[in-house]
Amino acid sequence: MSNSDENKFVELISKIPNVAVQGYDKERNVIYWNKASEVVYGYSKEEALGKKLEDLIIPAFMKNNVIKAHKNWCENGISIPSAELPLKHKNGSTVYVFSSHVMLNEDSGSPEMFCIDVDLTKQVEKDKELKEKDKILAHQSKMASMGEMLDNIAHQWRQPLSIISSAAGGIHVKNELDSLTTEYLNDSINSIVDTTKYLSQTIDDFRDFIRGTHEKVVFNLFDNLKYSLKLLDGVIKKYDIKVILSTSLDEIEIYGYPNELVQVVINLVSNSKDAFKDKNIKNRYIFIDIEKDKNSIILSIKDNANGIEENIIDRIFEANFSTKDAPLGSGIGLYMSQRLISESMRGSIKATNVKYKYKDNIFTGVLFKISFPSS
Repeated sequence: MSNSDENKFVELISKIPNVAVQGYDKERNVIYWNKASEVVYGYSKEEALGKKLEDLIIPAFMKNNVIKAHKNWCENGISIPSAELPLKHKNGSTVYVFSSHVMLNEDSGSPEMFCIDVDLTKQVEKDKELKEKDKILAHQSKMASMGEMLDNIAHQWRQPLSIISSAAGGIHVKNELDSLTTEYLNDSINSIVDTTKYLSQTIDDFRDFIRGTHEKVVFNLFDNLKYSLKLLDGVIKKYDIKVILSTSLDEIEIYGYPNELVQVVINLVSNSKDAFKDKNIKNRYIFIDIEKDKNSIILSIKDNANGIEENIIDRIFEANFSTKDAPLGSGIGLYMSQRLISESMRGSIKATNVKYKYKDNIFTGVLFKISFPSS
């Protein structure tokens, strides 16, 4: 590049208002520092000129690599690739930039490297804020699912605890009356042992749900649904909901996080349960089915709770939007369900109001269609 071309280049970059440009000599001393660099990094031109690159904007953990990379370019012609970097402001804060590099006079004994940096700090901080917000929402959604699970366990335990109490009480009474036989004692103890095993299993199921799996795996969709309904068995019985799981596709496998799909199913069933209660639906049904076409696996879940008002159904997946009155409605469940399906399972979820016939009944309800890629 001729001196004339270099002068034009320097003149051009000096006028770029939102892009920080710095120039460094072979020893990494600052030879150029435009106005945008003053804004992005906090050093005035006078403060920066003559200082070394690594002493100004390079964090301590990057210094050795930066020096090595610059030397390698100057001596061996191996250029530094463009990258997103966490650099350092004068006040010590982190500045996130996308940095590109140009070497001038590369074939001479005095090469000059120019760094062209686009400030990404606001965008990175915004992304972090959104991730933190999603983390909080995910936690709240998990807590809501745990609440459903605890309600389920409380209902599931009532009858077994009653059996244990009756068996223990019977043993005590017969012993007091001196009429306790070995046969009655053994039968009562066996009943208590079997019932405590059942109670223990419900705790194991709850524990497995809370722990979950943090790795993507291939899992059976039908088995996942059966497990989800098992976790909800107490709530389903408590609210007299008839769940119809009807599909011939019981060997369908998908790739993702099985525990998060369980959380989605719990949320959808919970929403139906609340709608049944709020709308005083007497005959309560939830229908679950699995279909498959060339490109997708479709999980359908619908109820007969009279659907959702048409003017709001398009908003139900928005964060903090709820059809329920506070404090029952947080608007977290469906929002997080949509995020879990789209981000963790590479799928999609849609809701529509449907009218359909079941046996001799005409039902109206909301249909959730969850689509997963078939491969």
